[in-house]
Order: sequence, then C-alpha cells, then structure tokens
Amino acid sequence: MHSFLVLLVLLVSMLVPTPARAQSPEADALRALETRLATALTTKDAAGFEALLAPDFVLRGLPDVPRERWLANALTLCWGDTFELTDFRLLDNGEASAVVSFVLTTFRDPETCDRAIIRSLVTDVWRHDGEGWRLALRHAGPAGGGLAQQFARENAPPPLWERSGELSLVSTGGNTETQTLGVGGAVTWRPGAWRTDAKASFVRSETDQVRTAEALTADVRQSRRLTPHLEVFGRGAYLANEFAGIDRRVTTDAGLGWNVSTSGAHRLRLDAALGYSRETRLASPTLSSALANLGGAYRWQITRATAVTDDALVTASLDEREDWRLSNTLAVTTTMTRVLSIRVAHELRMVNQPVPGFERRDTVIAVALVAKF
Repeated sequence: MHSFLVLLVLLVSMLVPTPARAQSPEADALRALETRLATALTTKDAAGFEALLAPDFVLRGLPDVPRERWLANALTLCWGDTFELTDFRLLDNGEASAVVSFVLTTFRDPETCDRAIIRSLVTDVWRHDGEGWRLALRHAGPAGGGLAQQFARENAPPPLWERSGELSLVSTGGNTETQTLGVGGAVTWRPGAWRTDAKASFVRSETDQVRTAEALTADVRQSRRLTPHLEVFGRGAYLANEFAGIDRRVTTDAGLGWNVSTSGAHRLRLDAALGYSRETRLASPTLSSALANLGGAYRWQITRATAVTDDALVTASLDEREDWRLSNTLAVTTTMTRVLSIRVAHELRMVNQPVPGFERRDTVIAVALVAKF
C-alpha cells in the first residue's frame, strides 16, 4: 500500500505542470516601462516618449538613428492601435543600467498603413538617472527564423571584369543557298569609380557561295562616376556596313549619363552628348559634321535567369537638320548554365538620309549562343 501511494504521487507530479517561475520585481518594472513605451507608439503620445527616452537616446543601425528622427518616425508612421509584447527577458541588471530583450508585434505596415504583422526582436538598454529609468539605446531586427535573424542580404557588387562572346548562324537551302554568320564580343572593366565598356560585332552574308554583304560595328565607352546617379563619359564608335552602303563611319562624343535607377529589377541610364562624325559612303560624297546624341540603356531582370535589355541611340547632325539616325537593340537573354546563355535580339537601324539606292531602314533578328568567362 505504501509503495502504491508513492507511485501515485510520482505520477501526479509528472502530469501536473510546474508553475512558471515569477520574474523579479526589477523585470516587472522594466516590462511595465516597455509596455508604456509601446502604448505611446500606438497612441502617438509625444509626452510619453519624452518621459521615457534619455536625451542622448539612439536607435543603433547603419547609420544610427538619432532621438529626433526616431521620434518623428514614431509619431508620423502608421503602427495601428494594438500591439503585443512577448518573450520578455531581463538580460542584465545593475544599479545604473539594465538590458532587456523582447518581441514587439504591431499590426499595420508603417509606410502604407495596410494590415500586416510586423514583428521585431528588440534589445533595449535602460539607464537610471537618479530619478527613474530612461531608455538610452535600442537595437531592433526582424524576429524571423534562420539566417534572417543574423544577416541582411544585399546584392553583391558587380565583378571587376565581365567578358562575353556570342555566335549566331543562319543557313537555308533549296532554291537559294544562304548563310549568315554573326560573331560578337563584349568586355566591361570597373576599377573603382571608372568603367570601361567595349563591344564589337561582325555579320557576314553569303548567297549561293557568293559574299553579298558584311557589317562591322565596334565602340568603346569610358565613364567615371561623379555621384551614385551622375557620370561623365567619352565614347568612340566605328561602323562599316555594306548592307547600308557605308564604307566606314567614325564617331566620337562626350557627355553626361544619368542613372535613373541603379538597383532592383529595373535599371535605366540616360545619356546626352555632343561629338563629331566622319562617314565615307560607297559611290557617294563623304559626310562630316558635328552631332548631338541622346541615348538610353534599360534592363529588366524578370527572373534570376531571364533579362530584357533595350539600348537606344538617336543621333542628329548639327549641320544638316534632315540628317538624323536611330539605332535600337531589344534583346531577351535566358541563362542556361553559369557560362552559357541564349540571346534573341531585334536590331533596328534607321538613316533619314540614306546612301542613294539604299533603304532608310535595316533590321536584324538574331538568335545567338552567348558564353561568359
């Protein structure tokens, strides 16, 4: 009988949960202060903040947020009218300072005021100034799981060198045998604030084993960043295009580039420049003139593997109003491996005053295999 009673007591002690250990009076007092501070946040209570924040309060970050800016954010952004303060812990407690940690949950997006669950893991340092506790320092981060609690994920800086080459081939048979070969390459070098972009392409067309036309384009753009958005650049370009009756055209210009968007899925740069060109035409007088260039380069990263790019350039002669040109290349590139990609491109070239006997517009549609190395 005695053994049965002992066993019964043991079973009951295992089944009945042990009451949670009560927090110390110091922890209860600091939790009450944190609750007052969170209440001031949801009720926009400026006086409550003034009573609880130390004069040198700072929100730790990169960069730190000073007291005045933190107060402005607390009083103007949207935090909702309710909150939850959970997992409160007193980490360190001394006569003049204390460190606490807790999870603060609010239920509105601070910027849009849409319904949301905003959960932050907060660490606060309180300081006793002889009259009472004042909050001296706060650090807050996402209260998520895994690496999100430790690291902020950012895009890696672009590499110092980027190199690529591409090859396209179109061949037809039957009544007429045609072959069109296209090769190209590009190099980018980024030493600090400087950037060099060089590219070249060559297209050769044969019909019934007879060369019908060739086109060679090459250009180099040297730029230097002045601010995150503004840059200066100089550029040189060469064109030999039998398809359009141009033996060779050499152009140089210099100007300013404005990076409208430098991060995210959409990136856009606009260029404006002044320069000079000399064009030798087949069976036509040579043209030389000062010119003005307006251009743009757009990139849309649709997915990690697929991107759309569009490069446009409008050139206007400053000597002859009707002598203007347009070039535009729209391309979709899909990455297959770390090295190889497929690129589908549509290139449009317009010359408002073409060589006599040639059309104003040329178009090229090409599918190319691109290798990066």
